[in-house]
Amino acid sequence: MKEIPQHIKIEVNSQVVNIIFNRPEKRNALNSQMIDEIQKTLNTYKKNKKIKIILFSSNSTVFCAGADIKYLQKIKDFSFEENVKDSKKLMTLFKTILLYPKLIISKINGPAIAGGCGLATACDITFATEKSVFGYPEVRIGFIPALVSTFLTHKINGTKLRELLLTGKTIDSKTAEDIGLVNYVYKSSEIDQKVDDFIKKTIKKTSIDSIAEIKKMIYLWLELEKKLEKSAVLNAESRKTDNFKKGIAAFLNKTKIDWGKQ
Repeated sequence: MKEIPQHIKIEVNSQVVNIIFNRPEKRNALNSQMIDEIQKTLNTYKKNKKIKIILFSSNSTVFCAGADIKYLQKIKDFSFEENVKDSKKLMTLFKTILLYPKLIISKINGPAIAGGCGLATACDITFATEKSVFGYPEVRIGFIPALVSTFLTHKINGTKLRELLLTGKTIDSKTAEDIGLVNYVYKSSEIDQKVDDFIKKTIKKTSIDSIAEIKKMIYLWLELEKKLEKSAVLNAESRKTDNFKKGIAAFLNKTKIDWGKQ
């Protein structure tokens, strides 16, 4: 019997697979199972010649709020080896997206935060609405955005990169478009049609084989393989620090930390 995903929905429409994040009660937060389900779906359609485009979207007003609270409760007690293994699971998903032999588009309506922002911006083309917000708040909980930084450093201006990662600030979709974090911003009432039009035009006017080769070429030129592997270790090392443990405890207890009083 075919296993039914619990945290995503899959819609296949002609030449497009829409992977819909489907944990509205958890703000589509990522946990190990959800990462596995996305990965398995991508693997399923990777060699399917009929499928030309993958679309990431959400079934709610939040694209993805980052890591699930129960997931954070679990990893705070991991050993270093367990943290490396866990980090490499998300690393593998990012690597799959970056190297995937088809165009991957993300359609963002609402917050895309931390790992959710990473998923959105690892895609080849990112659409957002005026209600979308983006951010990497890891620095505010004593953590580092190691995995996402590997490709983010090649996506946006270094000055803006530092500000975004070192302050943990959240930015609106217009600012995200201005700094190159997203490609297009439309009204919520327009985005579905705009994405559909883009997909139809792209399927008609671009070679899927060329897209696959270009993505491999970019991945090679940016030397992302080594960077992702190293970032998974940095991620695991960061999880063992006192700052991370303090930050996660505060996040789970819904308290604020005054880092200036350390």
